[in-house]
Amino acid sequence: MHTLLKQLGKGTLRTFGNIPYVEAAAKYIVNQRSAPTYEIPEIDPIRTEMDACEALRLNLFIPSINVSDSFGGIFTAVRLFEELGEILGSRSDVRMRIITHRRTTDHSVVDLTKWKLTDQKDEARYQILELINAQAQTISLSRHDIFVATWWSTAFRAARLRERQKKYFGRPFAPLIYIVQDFEPAFYPWSSHYAYAETTYLDAASTIAIFNSSLLRRFFEKQGYLFLRSYHFEPRISNSLKVHLRPNAKKEKRILVYGRPSIARNCFEVICAGLREWVRTFAGAYQWSIISAGERHPNVQLGNGIEMQSVGKLSLQAYGALLNDCAVGVSLMLSPHPSYPPLEMAHSGILTITNSYADKDLSTWHDNIYSLSRLVPEELAKAIDRCVKSFEEDNAVGWKGHSKVPFYLRGDQADEFLYAVARDITVQD
Repeated sequence: MHTLLKQLGKGTLRTFGNIPYVEAAAKYIVNQRSAPTYEIPEIDPIRTEMDACEALRLNLFIPSINVSDSFGGIFTAVRLFEELGEILGSRSDVRMRIITHRRTTDHSVVDLTKWKLTDQKDEARYQILELINAQAQTISLSRHDIFVATWWSTAFRAARLRERQKKYFGRPFAPLIYIVQDFEPAFYPWSSHYAYAETTYLDAASTIAIFNSSLLRRFFEKQGYLFLRSYHFEPRISNSLKVHLRPNAKKEKRILVYGRPSIARNCFEVICAGLREWVRTFAGAYQWSIISAGERHPNVQLGNGIEMQSVGKLSLQAYGALLNDCAVGVSLMLSPHPSYPPLEMAHSGILTITNSYADKDLSTWHDNIYSLSRLVPEELAKAIDRCVKSFEEDNAVGWKGHSKVPFYLRGDQADEFLYAVARDITVQD
């Protein structure tokens, strides 16, 4: 409405701009700023229409399936969704629908020769629905729709769609499946966002939670969050990355940083401060190169003519090559989730520095991991100094470290707990 009024005001100025009072009124409308609505767009209500389809349909809510938007969490969620669909499809006629909030490009985490961009009337088995404008678009909703949430806002919306199912059909067909990959309220200050995110854990009596790691599951249990049922899976190295790794590759004097300045929990400021302290105190720092991968950002000056070079988000092939070459790695994560980069670094022969949090101590997962209990520049600089000196004394030291978690090296295998999830969501009254 406000936009329409502005357009009318501009038209009035063009036609009657020379008439007193009319000109002033039109200028007021054109120049008036819109009042804030204080809304959170990602949880706007979704419009629905009844669908009489009797086929079971599995729905994945995910922010994006574009490779450019995707990190480990999205790849993991899509993998679990497709695995669950295969299990259900072996038992009955099942349709699968991915509901995403961004336009899908030709560089997608799913096979676009298999998945079809669709509208509501399409009956393809594998569908992608782009929900760009929740207020203008409509989602068909049947009694047999099952929802898989991957992020707090998708869980928030999915819970309300299940309420709509109850209104339409008397009850939802199945519990909500919630793939929980971090404690997401902590992504925000104490705020409306925090409250909404936590609500998805509090209103969870009909939710099946799937946790990314036993560490994260234990954290939720200690906080007192209760779900209808809970399962977990452990991190595993991706087969797609594993093929690019060269065991016992020769390491260079290179420090690899997982650098994502826009993600607060990755503590990029602490990394920069720690590197500056190391450069200031370590006489041989000029012999080392420092690479930041994960997110494109300006190169960072560290002092004494040394800078951290940003290479941004890399392909798996380029990332694998970097893992092969680097001797020392830094990846911080202020979260109960174990995080993938430290595990990828350590298992690639890199002496890796990360941090502990709550019950998380990844030094118990691999010999190559040094876990900081205090995130301050001086402690990080000391850890970098220790790793650098260890490498300079023995260039093969990283390859001598052993993994203490056999599950990580198993690669992309079927997740057995998904058979239990399939039973949970198909048992009917």
